[in-house]
Amino acid sequence: MTRENVTGNALSALRASALILATITAACHAHAEPRTLAFAGREWTVRSGSGGPGPNPWSDSPESAWVDEEGLHLKIRQIDGVWHCAEVVSTQPTCHGVHRFRISGQTGSLDKNVVASPFLYRDDVREVDIEFSRWGREQGPDTQYVVQPFQTRGNIHRFTSFPETETTHCIDWQPDSIRFSSFPGHGRKPAGKEAVKWTYKGKDIPREDDGLRIHINLWLVRGMPPSDGKEAEFVVKEADLPPARCEKNGGRASREECAGRTADAKGTLNQPLCNPLPVADR
Repeated sequence: MTRENVTGNALSALRASALILATITAACHAHAEPRTLAFAGREWTVRSGSGGPGPNPWSDSPESAWVDEEGLHLKIRQIDGVWHCAEVVSTQPTCHGVHRFRISGQTGSLDKNVVASPFLYRDDVREVDIEFSRWGREQGPDTQYVVQPFQTRGNIHRFTSFPETETTHCIDWQPDSIRFSSFPGHGRKPAGKEAVKWTYKGKDIPREDDGLRIHINLWLVRGMPPSDGKEAEFVVKEADLPPARCEKNGGRASREECAGRTADAKGTLNQPLCNPLPVADR
């Protein structure tokens, strides 16, 4: 073998090594910076990896979670023959107040093995849910309000949702109560139509400083595939949310400051006043 061949082979090996290193670096960088998207005035992290609920694999692909003129879309779909679910999580904790989710599509028509849910979460005992699912059953209630832990008597209210393809569902989280409501249409309040309401005043109300984040997910019961073998999609057209939790001058900001905005003399909203909580305090 000539020196030129040895040199050429060495250079090829170096190039290959550099390519492998670049690929590994890019993969690590991608893992270190999860995909985010903007919706309802908030920034959201798109979940990836695997784990509960279910457990399930989770996809952060733009084909699994995206925002367009119709709202936030989450989709359960097959990737290389494996069913993957979708979830987004607000990057900042939320505050007391009304969390209003306007859903497009008939929630009661989801496959029996599919669960769709907007919810507030810190951990499995500091969690407030609205869940749309029949939990693997052919018939029965398809919607439930839950204050975790669900095993506690009086922490679940189940009902059958509306046949309309536009519905609104609310969690009004306060220090001494959590008021749930659901009604047809996309208004702020029921417009002369029947609404489902339930108020929880038990001992498991999370505190505001627990740092609950807003989650919206679409997943499979016990990781089972959809019984109809079809992809599932959940669309949140709009969401009205309280301000993110903030701190100012070393302490909690006022509710107006925590909203991140003030109004000038013409009522025009200006830029945020406060910074998000440090990661260690979330």
